[in-house]
Amino acid sequence: MDITLTSQSVQRAGFILRRLAPLVGAGLLVLLISCQRTGPVSEAEAEREANYQRGRKLYEQSDFQGAAEFYNKALAINPDFANAHLELGLVYDNKLGDPITAIYHYRRYLELRPDSEKRQLVEDFIERAKVSLAAKLPQSPLIDPGEWTRLQNEKAALLQENATLRSRVAELEKAASAVEASAPVPTATTVVTAPPAPASGIIMAAAPITPTTESSSTELPRPRVYVVQKGDTLQSLALRYYGTRSAWDRIYQANRSGVPSKDQLKVGQQLVIP
Repeated sequence: MDITLTSQSVQRAGFILRRLAPLVGAGLLVLLISCQRTGPVSEAEAEREANYQRGRKLYEQSDFQGAAEFYNKALAINPDFANAHLELGLVYDNKLGDPITAIYHYRRYLELRPDSEKRQLVEDFIERAKVSLAAKLPQSPLIDPGEWTRLQNEKAALLQENATLRSRVAELEKAASAVEASAPVPTATTVVTAPPAPASGIIMAAAPITPTTESSSTELPRPRVYVVQKGDTLQSLALRYYGTRSAWDRIYQANRSGVPSKDQLKVGQQLVIP
């Protein structure tokens, strides 16, 4: 059968090809992306990545927000791009003030490069970012309300204890000053009169000397009372009040009647801190 191409059929074929061209192009693009390797890249490949290079240039120009944007574009193409994770961690940590995002990218870098020579340095960056995050927690909406209440109560208890200690020191200083003021002051010209000589043959017995003891009663400090908060343990309380976790038994022995076991503290329970 002969096929005769008319101008109308040619135009129709051209129209169909023009409509199919975007679909074919999109299919090829998807195919290329699906064939792209997404594993960890080498240093040489990192240097050739366009978005990564653009991010580095913007960082050198102090456009840190723009640098983060292009580093993220590099990760959108290859989520396992270790160097991009490290650079993003530094940007968010040092320039954009976002320690949470910085910690995430630092950890991803260590996951992708567990044997990196920079491992110890990056771990130090993570600890520094944690400290920065802790400093921002009171203003952060992500903080646990119960933990915030516990910290506030602990702060109030410490302030009260500090005020009590200051008051006690003032009382002791006042009592010491009173004792010092009431003590007799020896004079420079003290005349000592010798007792009369006893008559011949008479032996005088010396009067017994009764020692005088000065007794001073010192008020014993009142024991501290602490209200157990969420997350408290005997070990953590011993560290807070005595500077060592091994002193937990002192608190345990002082509260045996209300603490059946060292691991059974109840929120709201009152403990005596000896």
